[in-house]
Amino acid sequence: MKKLIAILSIATLLIANSTFAKDSKSISNQKVMDTFNEEFVGASDVTWYTSDSKDSYVARFTIKETKVTAHFDKHGNLLATSRYISDSDLPLPVITRLMNRYPNENIRNIVEYTVSGQVSYVITLENTTQWKVVKAHPGGALSIMQKLRKA
Repeated sequence: MKKLIAILSIATLLIANSTFAKDSKSISNQKVMDTFNEEFVGASDVTWYTSDSKDSYVARFTIKETKVTAHFDKHGNLLATSRYISDSDLPLPVITRLMNRYPNENIRNIVEYTVSGQVSYVITLENTTQWKVVKAHPGGALSIMQKLRKA
């Protein structure tokens, strides 16, 4: 199972790298740069990626010791962000519902997604026989996105 997760992670990275070309520390689209500098003051270790058509831009960076990914369109609009968070960063309704619904599961990782101002969380849970990928909303609503049986 760990091999499967590693393979899926590598495949995702390869697909992302083939879709977006690395464009170093800055880009020529001033609208995107202005939005980035306004939204993410204090960002460091910024790496930019662009689509071949220069229609979309992705910035990967660190802010307040957190790794963040931000997606922009060519007009400088911030489309979405994602970041890894810890369980202590989850809203109380989410962590409470997770503990009640999945008492024998361990949280392996949590990714917080923000799209058009709407926040959601993708949480990977593990027990002795399987992995579960659960989507959560700040109010506590949970839905299973995927289940993987351990080999």
